[in-house]
Amino acid sequence: MARIRGLTTISARIVVAFAVLIVTFGGVSAYSVVNLSRLGRQIRLIRTGYVPLALQAKELEEKQTQLREFLDDVTAESSAARVEARLRSYLATRARDLREAIEMADALRDVPPGHRAGVADIRRQLAEFAEAIDRAAPLYDALLADPPLAGVAPRDAAARDRAQQALERLVRSETELRSRLSRFWRWQRRIVEATALHLEESESYVRQLTLGLGGLAVLLGVLVAVWATRSLLPLKRLQLAARRIAAGDYASRIDERGPAEVAELAREFNVMGRAVESRERDLVRSERLAVVGKMAASITHEVRNPLSSIGLNAELLEEELAALGGDAAGEARALCRAIQTEVDRLTSITEEYLNFARLPKPKLHPHDINAIVEQLVDFEREPLAARGATVVAELATALPRVEVDDQQLRQALLNLLRNAADALEEAGGGTVAVRTRLAPGGRRVQIEVADDGPGIPPDVVDKVFDPFFSTKDRGTGLGLALTLQIVREHGGAIEVDSAPGRGTRFVVTL
Repeated sequence: MARIRGLTTISARIVVAFAVLIVTFGGVSAYSVVNLSRLGRQIRLIRTGYVPLALQAKELEEKQTQLREFLDDVTAESSAARVEARLRSYLATRARDLREAIEMADALRDVPPGHRAGVADIRRQLAEFAEAIDRAAPLYDALLADPPLAGVAPRDAAARDRAQQALERLVRSETELRSRLSRFWRWQRRIVEATALHLEESESYVRQLTLGLGGLAVLLGVLVAVWATRSLLPLKRLQLAARRIAAGDYASRIDERGPAEVAELAREFNVMGRAVESRERDLVRSERLAVVGKMAASITHEVRNPLSSIGLNAELLEEELAALGGDAAGEARALCRAIQTEVDRLTSITEEYLNFARLPKPKLHPHDINAIVEQLVDFEREPLAARGATVVAELATALPRVEVDDQQLRQALLNLLRNAADALEEAGGGTVAVRTRLAPGGRRVQIEVADDGPGIPPDVVDKVFDPFFSTKDRGTGLGLALTLQIVREHGGAIEVDSAPGRGTRFVVTL
C-alpha cells in the first residue's frame, strides 16, 4: 500500500485503521437504521392511516350508495314516518362514518415528507364531503316536511312542491357525491397499493445496498488488516536479525525504514549490533593480547640473557681485535660492531615486548594535558624533522586537569607521533598536527594526532590496533596495540579516521 503522509507510527496507523473501520461500520449501521426508520414510518402510515381510511372510504361509499338508491324509492313509499326513519338512519350512519374518516385523517402524525401532500389532499376532500353533506341538510328538511309519496295526498300543495324539488336536487347532489366518494375510495386503494409496492421496492433496495455496504466494509476491514500487518513486517526483520546476532553474526544490520517506532527500534538495534560487534572484537583482541603478553614475556625472558652474552662477547672480541691491529683485524672489528648493532636492536625489541606484556596499572594523578603534549612535541621535533615530518602543536586553552599516568600517556602519544612520522617518511615528508580540545559535553579532553600522509587503506584500518600487525617491513606491530592498551587502562577511548590520499587522524579521548 502507498504510504499515507503523516501516518509515521504504528500506533497512528492502528488508530486510523480502527477509526476507518468504526466509521465505515457506523455509516453502514446508521444508513440501515435511517432506512429502516423510514420504512417503519411508511408501514405505520399504511397500517394506521391508509388502510383504515381506505376501508372507511369503502364503507362510506356503500352507505352513500344505499342512500342514493333509497332516494329513488321514496316516491314508491306509502308511509311518511317510515321514509323519515330510514332517511335519518342513512344520514346518521353516513355522518358517523365521515366523522370517523376525518378523525383518522387528523390523527395521522409523523407523516413522511413524500406523503404529506397526499395526506393534506385526503383531509381537504373529506372536508369538502362534509360541506356537501351540510349543504344538503336543508333539502332533506324540505323533503321530510311533506314527502311526495305514492297514493298519499299532500298536506300542503306548496310544501309538496318544495319536497318534490328538494328530492330532485337531492338525487342530483347525492349522485354526484356518490361518484366522488367512489373515486375517493378507489384513490385510497391505489395509494395503499402504490405504497405497499414502494415498500417492497425500498425493502429490496435497502437490503441490497446494506449487503453491498457490508461487503465493502468487510473488504475495507481486510485491506486495513493487511495494511496493519505490513506495518508490522519490519518487526519480523528485527526478530531474524536478532537471531543472526545470537548465532554469532555480529555484523548483521537491518534497514532503518518503516513506521517511526520500528525505524527507531531498527536504529537502536543497529547501534546495539555495532556495540556487540565492537565488544566482541575488543574481547578477542583482549584475549589475544593476554596470550601475546604471556608469550612475549616468556620469549623475552629466554632471549634477553643470550642477547646480553652475545653483546658482551662481541664487545670483548672487538677489544681484542683492536689490540692485534692490521687490516684483517679492522674488518673483523666492523663485523663485531654490526653484531653489536643488531644485538642492540633485538634488545630494544625484547624490551618493547616486555613493556607490552608487563604494562603496569597506571598511577593516576591530575596533570595538565597541554604541558605533557608540549614537552613531548618539543622533545621529538628535531628527530621527526630529520625524517621529513614537521610537528605542529595546536593546544586549546583553559583545559581541565585530567587524571592520567603521565609516563604512560607520553609513551602512547610517542607511538602515535612515530607512527605518523613513518608514514610521512615513506611519502617524502609532510606535517603532523597535535591538537588538544574539550570534547563535546565538556567533561572529557581530546588529543588528536593527524598527518597529511598517504592514509590507510579501508581493508587495513580496522586492524591497526591488532598486536603484531604492521605495514612496515621492520615494524613489530606493537606500537598502536600498546597505545590502545594504555588508553583503555586510563578509561579512555581511541579512534582512527583515515582514507587513502587524505591522511590519518587518531583521536584519544580521556
